[in-house]
Amino acid sequence: MWIIFSLIIAALAVIFAVQNNTLSAVHFFTWEFQQSAGIIVLIAFVAGAFASAILYLPTHLRNRWRIRKHGKQIGELETKLANEIGRRKALEEEIARQAPQAEESAGSGTSA
Repeated sequence: MWIIFSLIIAALAVIFAVQNNTLSAVHFFTWEFQQSAGIIVLIAFVAGAFASAILYLPTHLRNRWRIRKHGKQIGELETKLANEIGRRKALEEEIARQAPQAEESAGSGTSA
């Protein structure tokens, strides 16, 4: 899907560059050059996308670090939960075993 989307964008960019082929002068600080208007706009678009990616990179890395950290915490908590569930079942079984013994001792004590 990503490749198809990229090819469509590339095709549209080529069509845009071909249809806007009039020369334009660009003055940037001490640089001066002439290029077609379509190419200038495409270069500006690519430069903007690159700058956006560079500015977004720290946020992306920080979010990935947080997700990894939270994933580890979830794993630890799930392990603790499983241990507590096992402990609870063991205690419930112990109580269930002791309940009939308590009833027997209580019943035998009253009949004697």
